[in-house]
Amino acid sequence: MNFDSTSTIFLIGFPILFGIMALFFLVIGLRGILTKRPFLVSNRWLLLIMFAIFVPLTLQTLFFPPPGSFLVKWLNPSIFIVVLVMMCFALRGYVAYGVTDTSFRDGLLAGLQKLQLPYEESLSIVRLPSVEADLQVSVQAWMGAGQIKVKQRGHGSLLAEIISEMNEHFRMSSTPANLTTCIFFVIMGVIMITAGIGTVLLFQ
Repeated sequence: MNFDSTSTIFLIGFPILFGIMALFFLVIGLRGILTKRPFLVSNRWLLLIMFAIFVPLTLQTLFFPPPGSFLVKWLNPSIFIVVLVMMCFALRGYVAYGVTDTSFRDGLLAGLQKLQLPYEESLSIVRLPSVEADLQVSVQAWMGAGQIKVKQRGHGSLLAEIISEMNEHFRMSSTPANLTTCIFFVIMGVIMITAGIGTVLLFQ
């Protein structure tokens, strides 16, 4: 790969990647800051961002391999593929932003009661005996973030209904919010925009 090819990749590809990441960070961060309310979004959006970042880097390594052996050429794509597969399993369910321990629990229980779903609470698990499903929940209260997913497969539509009711509860109630993650995301978005502009200026 010659210098012109490298310059083209950096001049076009990297600003696009920075722009995609900046858009994700700013949309999430500004939504929390402007509304001052917790909310949940699907982890599929984060997975799409991961694909948008890793796939071009993988293709770049395949079509413009670094100097070295056959192993060097395929090492990075193999790592990217393994990471993406792991992320597909890890990024199931939904992530909550702007939540506290209290607001997350109140929103979840309000959603279950609205859907008339009996529940049994235990540490990090909310059992739904009527549908034989277990909700796995975790909250990082100091960061204002949380996660919820169904342990068993085949309950995606049910989880979507629960999340919809939780978001409705957050919209309609004056619940406390921790915007630490949202503020961090806005800062990261600004950094990504700056990095994209800096890359364009550097290779002009």
